[in-house]
Amino acid sequence: MRMRKKIVAVILLTSLSIGLIFGIVMLMRYDDPLTIAARNVDTITMNIVYDEATQSLAINQRVDFRNRTPSPKSELKFHIFANAFREGAAHPPVAPHEIRTAFLNGVQSFGRIDISHVFVNGQPVDVVLGGEDENVLVVSVELGVNETARVDIDYVVHLANIAHRLGWTDRVVNLGNFYPVPVIKQDGAWKTNVYSYNGDPFFNALHNFDVTIRKPKAMILASSGKRLRESTSGNYRTTRVQSQAIRDWAAVLSRDFSVTSRMVNRVAVHYFYLDDANPLRSLETSVRSLETFSRLFVQYPYRQLTVVQTDFLHGGMEFGEIVFISSTITEREEIDRVIIHEIAHQWWYGIIGNDQFRHAWIDEGLAEFSTLLFFDENPDMAPKPRNYWINMFRTNFATFSTIVTSLGGTVNITMNRDLTAFKSQIEYVYMAYIRGMLLFSDLERIIGRYQMLVSLRNLAQENKFGIVTPEILVQTFESTTNFHLAMFFTSYTNSF
Repeated sequence: MRMRKKIVAVILLTSLSIGLIFGIVMLMRYDDPLTIAARNVDTITMNIVYDEATQSLAINQRVDFRNRTPSPKSELKFHIFANAFREGAAHPPVAPHEIRTAFLNGVQSFGRIDISHVFVNGQPVDVVLGGEDENVLVVSVELGVNETARVDIDYVVHLANIAHRLGWTDRVVNLGNFYPVPVIKQDGAWKTNVYSYNGDPFFNALHNFDVTIRKPKAMILASSGKRLRESTSGNYRTTRVQSQAIRDWAAVLSRDFSVTSRMVNRVAVHYFYLDDANPLRSLETSVRSLETFSRLFVQYPYRQLTVVQTDFLHGGMEFGEIVFISSTITEREEIDRVIIHEIAHQWWYGIIGNDQFRHAWIDEGLAEFSTLLFFDENPDMAPKPRNYWINMFRTNFATFSTIVTSLGGTVNITMNRDLTAFKSQIEYVYMAYIRGMLLFSDLERIIGRYQMLVSLRNLAQENKFGIVTPEILVQTFESTTNFHLAMFFTSYTNSF
């Protein structure tokens, strides 16, 4: 009898051990969604040397491509956004009326990109700049289905003295959209586009980034990505950071930064600031935005989020894992709104991508509407009731329409337009931001708050690390609610 008990005990112990080992193995094999996404995208590696004396970046960039399309490729294309800052650009980065506020030293300054070498799998190829405004680098390749190619690009970016996404001021160096960005090929067509001072002229695929930057050690780096290591040599500091599956990498350098940070749900939230009178409030707004949108939509997948107060022409700008907040904004209420809006873009544009050049209303409208949702979820931070904002937007749009009509113009309320098709920045703002927010606000009135939140959550969950088109957006809301909503969207987006 005792022998039987011992045998049973051994069997049970063995079974438990096997089960435990199996569980550990399965746990080790488990990959989170970010790891899976990172495995299925290409990697951009950059070695950057920043020269403060010449305000330039000397860069070696490597892109490891895999042809994931069902047909061979004979060429690869890159957007050259830095060339928009050159003298004589047909599509400059600022509107004529912005020149005085963009160039803080009172003198119009120009930048450019000089590409010296391009190599494919170690072999030199011609440097071919094309596009409508020297805005596309074309690289010849022979790339079969599922084959890989390594493209190396050597170049120097000369920075303009301008308070913009890319440029320097007396206090900061903004590094946004400075590197050759791989162009998306969709439905058999390269989605190339020129720069535009209306909106954000970007439609980027996900990439992993491995970036090493050398700079004066007195300058503080705020950037996308997780910091891996730093080393100092003389008066210079070299920092290496990595990001997984983001749409663009950006950074800001400054000697004048202070920083405050907080951990939330395993995410390090950093706030770099120049002269914010209440930096702890800005950090709190950032943390609550991250928490709120993770709860409402889909969990923020990255391990860090950086918010940077910097010299910047417009209110704010979103990039992968980092957002810019303009130092020109001084009212507390407006600072909060810009932080919330830009962090909402980490979902609507970042985690859930869209074509910002052709369908800007999707991410801008959702970011504006998400700001309203934030105040619903955090009433202690809401400066005014929700209806105040909606009524203000309706009134502003009505006033805009009245003014345009009274001057003999026609109000074109079409929202599905290329950025360059908008007559002015004002028209763009009213169609992408204001009508975008009103679209989703009116939709919520039709389907109800519960269905609205479920639809947005489904949209985020189903398109995480993907691309949302107007068609996918409509289909998601219709399938979630069982409402026929195509005509509602069409009446908003495609009408005159």
